[in-house]
Amino acid sequence: MQLFSSRPHRIVTINLMPLIDVMLVLIIFLVLTTTFILAPGIKVDLPQGRSAERASETDAIVVIQQDGAVYFQDERVELPTLNAILSQAKQQRPGLRVVIRADKNVQHGRVVEVMDTAKAVGIERLAIATTPKSIPQ
Repeated sequence: MQLFSSRPHRIVTINLMPLIDVMLVLIIFLVLTTTFILAPGIKVDLPQGRSAERASETDAIVVIQQDGAVYFQDERVELPTLNAILSQAKQQRPGLRVVIRADKNVQHGRVVEVMDTAKAVGIERLAIATTPKSIPQ
């Protein structure tokens, strides 16, 4: 009876390089195909419009909900507070543009109040956010 075999023992290894390569390709694919949403987390039903221009990261976004609540950077504010915030933002960025994301069912007067607040601190560039209108085929 032979206790040890005369065959040499093979060392078994698992090559992880192909697995790492596949994982890196998947990560790169997911990063490149992910869309980053600039819109804040406050839900509003925007009116439809034909002209479209994307908001940039330098824009100050003011959201007005259907009940008339005003938000600046996901934080509810009153108009006097908004006045102070926009004044400070204008000093930091002189060419500041304010984008108003107002619900389509909000009272027109509330939107005008926010526009007047922005104009009062010297902001000349205002925009109203809309959703793209579908073109019938």
